[in-house]
Amino acid sequence: MRKQNNSEAPVRAALYVRVSGEEQKIKGLSIEAQKERLVAYAKERGWIIAGLFVDAAKTARKNMHKRSEFQKMLDLVRADGVDMLLFCRLDRWFRSVRDYYKVMEVLETHNCQWKTTDEEYDTTTANGRLYINVKLSIAQNEADICGERIHVVFDSKIQHGTVLSGKCPFWLRINDERRYELIPENAAIIQDAFNHFENTTSQRATIRYIRETYDVNWCEATFRRMLKDKLAIGVYNKNGRYNEDFCPPVISKEQFEHVQELLKRNSRHNPAGRVYIFTGILVCEECRHHLVGRKQKDFFYYRCNQHFQRGRCTHNHSAREDVIETWLFEHLGEEIKKYEVAWNVQAAERKRTAASIDRSVLRRKLTKLKDLYMNDLIDIDEYKKDYETYTAALSALEEPEEEKHIDLSGVHRIISHDFREIYDSLTREEKRTLWKNTLKEIRVNNANEIIGISFF
Repeated sequence: MRKQNNSEAPVRAALYVRVSGEEQKIKGLSIEAQKERLVAYAKERGWIIAGLFVDAAKTARKNMHKRSEFQKMLDLVRADGVDMLLFCRLDRWFRSVRDYYKVMEVLETHNCQWKTTDEEYDTTTANGRLYINVKLSIAQNEADICGERIHVVFDSKIQHGTVLSGKCPFWLRINDERRYELIPENAAIIQDAFNHFENTTSQRATIRYIRETYDVNWCEATFRRMLKDKLAIGVYNKNGRYNEDFCPPVISKEQFEHVQELLKRNSRHNPAGRVYIFTGILVCEECRHHLVGRKQKDFFYYRCNQHFQRGRCTHNHSAREDVIETWLFEHLGEEIKKYEVAWNVQAAERKRTAASIDRSVLRRKLTKLKDLYMNDLIDIDEYKKDYETYTAALSALEEPEEEKHIDLSGVHRIISHDFREIYDSLTREEKRTLWKNTLKEIRVNNANEIIGISFF
């Protein structure tokens, strides 16, 4: 460590205090106790206190960049506004050898030293520097062990449905057992919000509706977080911890998954105020990216920006919106029949495959059982017992459960005789909502041919 250039000038000292959440309760490591020791130490030596920096409830296990006051102190060092950093113990500063040497580069560059009030260190000798490395390594190891213990405790709490912090989503509260429970009136509001978003696919419209109906004012970021929060279906999935029955669900898993799909395809606000009916639905067959809407004269078009803006796709034609609408009304009936035939064929094949696998497993077990008996590895009683079990299971093998068929009732209504007249009376926003809730994607090739449709 360099010495000060001007030994006659008074030393400007920055005092640093850090406590973690657990340590605040331990005598001797509280904020006030550290402040008193540091201030007294500086005054006894006639040092000028250039600043007091306190990181409360900040663990040394985390990245030092997350300690805001520590970063402010380093900024003061970089501005050459301090000659000495003063703290009580080395572990108040760091528990990482790597972080220590990163900061030492800054201190040496700006001719700043450091000192502890409760411990003695010598950075001018090889043995002194080795001692610091050993102390930091021990402190880092203790922090790592403590962190592992905390992780085990947290894992156990999550598996038992215990809440880790005091933060609660809008529709939940923490009961006396430290578990989440529903707030009935708020649960009803969030259910209505999910339903309204499904119907409109508009976050802003839903926020406005909730504000006008319930006098609850959410910002867009807050509402989007609620729409994506898996606690809505009772699932905890954070920081590598998972519990699918962590709390009471407020909506069904099917509705939650549908909302996530709508969020992925939800169109962004168009600065020109235009509404493109098939935004998020039309897909380029060549590159599998969504086609982007644009207006030219009186017509709406969709094109692949992977070609027009990035040159990464061969799809160089634009599909006209009214042509796509006409095609849909003329061919949706055929597409439904194709889908239903394909689904029935695939479902039957899945049933046969599942049954074949189950029977093959049981037959292999019977063959192995016979080999065990023939090689005198089991006696006749064991053989008979297991043989009866496997043959009974083979004869009573149940057919796989019927797979849930996709509900196409909404699509059938669209192709009904009088629906086209109703459709033409809808606004563009209403048409967009209709198609987004009916079709998952429409695949268009470079010849502007619709070659495939996927349903929800």
